[in-house]
Amino acid sequence: MATIRSIIKIIEWEAIFWTAGLIYLFFINPYQVQHFTLCPFHNLGITFCPGCGLGRSISFFYHADFFHSLRTHPLGIAAFILISFRIFKLSKNMIKNFNNNKEVMYG
Repeated sequence: MATIRSIIKIIEWEAIFWTAGLIYLFFINPYQVQHFTLCPFHNLGITFCPGCGLGRSISFFYHADFFHSLRTHPLGIAAFILISFRIFKLSKNMIKNFNNNKEVMYG
């Protein structure tokens, strides 16, 4: 029987965090003015930040508003593709590790 420790070793936590982030961006309303931000540049009053707008751009992309997606951040769609590819690759590794562990545990 698989122990919790072996299950925790199998899980690709990075894939879970990326997936959770993309799910969050799917459910936010990109047309609403955001009042809270975690951006340290914005909180310090610096108006230019190369990362600001990336999440909002992905959210516009989810809502099929490609014009606003590119206008908000030109790399938003590329970031979505790269993150999706990373999740796919990590999930593939997780399945491979699970199958390898299953063979060791069950013979």
